[in-house]
Amino acid sequence: MLNIIKKTSISLLTSAMLITVPLAATAESGFPSKPITILEPWKAGSTPDVAMRAVAEIASRTLGQPVVIKNVVGGSGTRATLSLVNADPDGYTLLNNWVAPQIVARLFNPEVGYNNNDFIPVSGIMSLPFTLLVSEAHPATNIREFVAWANEQGRPINVGVCAALSVPRMVMEELLTQSGVTQYTTVPYNGCMPENITGLLDGSLDATTGVLAAEKVFAGKVKALAVIADERISLRPDLPTAAEQGVDIGWGDASAGWAGIVAPKNVPADVIAKLANAFEAAWQSNEFKEIMSENLIVVKHMPNNEFRALWDSSEEILRPAVQRLLDQQ
Repeated sequence: MLNIIKKTSISLLTSAMLITVPLAATAESGFPSKPITILEPWKAGSTPDVAMRAVAEIASRTLGQPVVIKNVVGGSGTRATLSLVNADPDGYTLLNNWVAPQIVARLFNPEVGYNNNDFIPVSGIMSLPFTLLVSEAHPATNIREFVAWANEQGRPINVGVCAALSVPRMVMEELLTQSGVTQYTTVPYNGCMPENITGLLDGSLDATTGVLAAEKVFAGKVKALAVIADERISLRPDLPTAAEQGVDIGWGDASAGWAGIVAPKNVPADVIAKLANAFEAAWQSNEFKEIMSENLIVVKHMPNNEFRALWDSSEEILRPAVQRLLDQQ
């Protein structure tokens, strides 16, 4: 009798396992079964928002579900980032992840509420290299001439930065210091464009931190003297780098505003793989590249392992610059 019970129990257990395994596989292979939301930390119509909406539309075709952009603005991007940390780890809530909220905000405030291990990289998407921008009427045509002009003024020159505690400010201050500008005052604005460009137009700024699109948007009113990058940008091959002009700040990819898609930790690996395939196909599509080219946004495709490595390297490079700003407060 006992043997019969044991055989029956084993038979029932085996049957349950056979039933459970196919169901689990079906549930995983069925992702996504509803719309996916990407949290966008910047306002609608901004450069990052334009890029995300473009890639979301293309990726939705591969995924077979709508990919919806939800603007969660505030706290220099930390509000959206915190929202992702608290989201269900099911792959249906993602984040347009930027260096400012993920790395810089945390360096300034270690108690912000998250760290790199709270996110799973899906795929890197783009890079926004910064430029040294002046008004079209400025006498300088390169960095050397700009430094000579700046040091002849007998006063601190006014230089716009996109925010008080930001990568653009740190990059610009490093550039000015290494180039030999002896006196300058950084003037923070709420954004790189169009906010801080207005200072060039009304004469309150002598120079500002710009982005590649500024010359297109403000055609005939502003000019870039250099792009702060390791090599020339294919979208502006005529614009020399600061390094070519003798000022190499040595920060590599950390000198740009990088971004990509991330998920909250604990999302299943097969879901991450499916998302990565869809978004990477979108980044590399000619349709997406054309949209980015029109907006002068650099497509910086990074597989998830390279994107993850960039987080740590950026943190290491930016930490001393953050500490200098903290010491000034």
